[in-house]
Amino acid sequence: MTIECDVLVVGAGPAGSSAAWAAAKGGAKTIFIDKKKEVGVPVQCAEGIGSYLISHLPFKMPKDQLLWKIDGISFNVDDITIERKGGMWSGYAINREKFDKWLADNAVKAGAKLLLDTELIDVETREGYHVSTVRVKTNNVETEIKPKVVIAADGVDSTVLNLLGFEVDLEKTGYVYSFELSGVKVNSNLDYMFFGDFAPGGYGYIFPLSNNRANVGVAALFKKDSIKEFYDNFLELPEVNNLLGGENLIIKEKEGLVPFLPQTEKWHYGNILFVGDAANQNLKPFVEGFLPGILCGDIAGQSAAEYAVHGKGLESYVKTIEEKCKNFFEYSDVLTKILYETGKKTEKTYHLIRVGIVSDLFSLEELNHLKTLDYSILKKIILKRYKKQ
Repeated sequence: MTIECDVLVVGAGPAGSSAAWAAAKGGAKTIFIDKKKEVGVPVQCAEGIGSYLISHLPFKMPKDQLLWKIDGISFNVDDITIERKGGMWSGYAINREKFDKWLADNAVKAGAKLLLDTELIDVETREGYHVSTVRVKTNNVETEIKPKVVIAADGVDSTVLNLLGFEVDLEKTGYVYSFELSGVKVNSNLDYMFFGDFAPGGYGYIFPLSNNRANVGVAALFKKDSIKEFYDNFLELPEVNNLLGGENLIIKEKEGLVPFLPQTEKWHYGNILFVGDAANQNLKPFVEGFLPGILCGDIAGQSAAEYAVHGKGLESYVKTIEEKCKNFFEYSDVLTKILYETGKKTEKTYHLIRVGIVSDLFSLEELNHLKTLDYSILKKIILKRYKKQ
């Protein structure tokens, strides 16, 4: 069987569903597929979003999707605690499973066709990465799809990337090992991040979802095969024990790959647009990809519809992102390189440097000087600057 469409979106996560929603609203015959049997399952993130991005969304945020108000972040390293509140530090906890389903449902209501349990198995291209035919498999039945535009929103380990000949380099990714726990004692409107020897080059977190539930996990860029050991070490920290209360039940496991360094040089090849985690469109230092994925997905869908329906160029995709999101991504790109390089270091001074950078106590321009200082001096500088603010 062969199907023709204007826009094929691969992936029904936040970026893919937003792209499908926008493309369908733009009048394009749109199909979006996902290899999972259910949208939003499994959850592979800490489920926190930044308030500062909400006003940029292409829709009004439904209040019932915002579970828990976050006033700020508590950064912890050794015996140092730095609290940052308001602005870019504030946000909300969300339920990714419900939010992802809401986005996909809106795409379907706009006219997009959703195919679940559908795996992309082959891509035929002409010169210049121009996709002519895509083959997918649903319940062992293969179907050919002939799209005018392909939007690749299929995550860090993108099948589209692999089929086009781009090898996904896992050294450029991070890994999150996380659980939703009940019975926690946090009862706080702060997110908690911890740095230290328990996870060399990584960090641990406690993100409250209610007054007795939280996502608790560890993220690591390097030595990802030791992630379970890092998690156990994290739970043994006295300050973590105090926040969790010691008697917790696991509700859900929420682990998976997260993007850190880009896998491709561009977001646009031929008639293919990369979006979301497949395009490394997340903001550091917190690797926040949910709202950026929605923003970029919406732009991708609009650009694809304008191309397929009205014959306009796909170049508008990257140009529009640069116009609307330039400040976000430029700073994130610079910070990404610094965090990646410092993450390779295991000396205690680098724990302090990372905390100082992500809490905005150190400027990026200071990095080379900070590397020359010993631990005690760095600690005094952090505490002095924090006290002044």
